[in-house]
Formats: sequence, structure tokens, C-alpha cells
Amino acid sequence: MSQRRAGHVNRCPNCRVNHFFCVCKHILPFKIQSNISLIVHVRELKLTSNTAQFAQKMLPENAEVVIRGRMNEHFDSTPVLSKPGRAIFLYPHEEALELNEDFKLKFPGPYHLIIPDGNWQQARKVKQREAGFSALPAVKLPPGIISEYGLRKAIHPEWVSTFEAMAHSLGILESMEIKNRLMDFFRLWVKRTEQARSGDFKITD
Repeated sequence: MSQRRAGHVNRCPNCRVNHFFCVCKHILPFKIQSNISLIVHVRELKLTSNTAQFAQKMLPENAEVVIRGRMNEHFDSTPVLSKPGRAIFLYPHEEALELNEDFKLKFPGPYHLIIPDGNWQQARKVKQREAGFSALPAVKLPPGIISEYGLRKAIHPEWVSTFEAMAHSLGILESMEIKNRLMDFFRLWVKRTEQARSGDFKITD
């Protein structure tokens, strides 16, 4: 069992989960109407618990990962802002508009959803510091959504992971079917990862 759990050697290079619990066959890409830009802090790249990687794998034609925070490298928001769709920035500050049916009526799509990734402090800085993002309308998820992401501890249960934020947003902006497809995979990945960490080498799903 110790060999199964040993470090990075036994992880699938694609899903980064222990080979025994690999979720790659459950990554079933599909296409949506919205475009998604995930602004990922460079420190998140090495973390196997980062969820942005799966956004790009599940929505390869619509989701892109853009890296910021590299040493001595200027972040350019121009390529991100040039993507088609109504650009909205997902972050729950005090002036953010709630994503709901009224929002869709007032601001019809298709949308370009920009999502900052990283810890909450890093995500907050993206809109404040990056030229081009500060002028974008900010949006937030409706209240009552609780995170199902048990791999990292959040101060507040409503602080959802990047993947969850994307899935719940698309459930509002596009359809519940899209949200459910994304969340079904997410729940499986979390479960398999938790099993790998605990050493419980039994596939129960």
C-alpha cells in the first residue's frame, strides 16, 4: 500500500490523481456557448488540488487558463479581453451583481466569464491590480451555495472552489444540465482524491 501512495511517482500525469483512482475516463469534454478565462496564480500550478486544470479539460473549446504572478513578467490582460462574449468578472465584492434570471434579462449573453483563481487574497488582487479588469462589471453567485470541495479548508463554507464557481455560474447563465455534468465529475474527483489520500484502495463508485 505504501508503494501505491508514494509521492508523485504513482500519479496519473493527466488528472494528477493516484493511478489506482485515475479519473481520466470520466473527463468527457463538451462545448458550451460561453467563453471562460481562468486567471491562475503561478503558485497554484504545482498544487494537485487546484481545480482550474479540470475546467480546461472538460471545456477545451471554451475554457482557457491564463497564468499570472510569474517573476519579472508583466501580465497582459489584452488577449483575455479580446475573447468574444460579454465580459463579466466573477468575484463577490460589495458592488458585484448577483447572477440570476434578472441579470440575464438585463445583460443578455453570450458571455465571457473571467474567473480569478488562487487563494482569496490572490483572487482579490486580480481585479484591483490588472489593467483592463478593474473596469469590468463584477458578478457573484447567489447566496446559499455551499462548497463540496473537501480537499482544502475554507474559512467560510460558501467560499467555493474555482471549478465549483464556474459550474454554478454556468448553471445560471446557460443551463442546469451543464452545471450537473460539471459537478458530477467534480464530486467524483474529490471522492477519488480523498480515497487516495486516506489509503482506502477500494473503488466504490
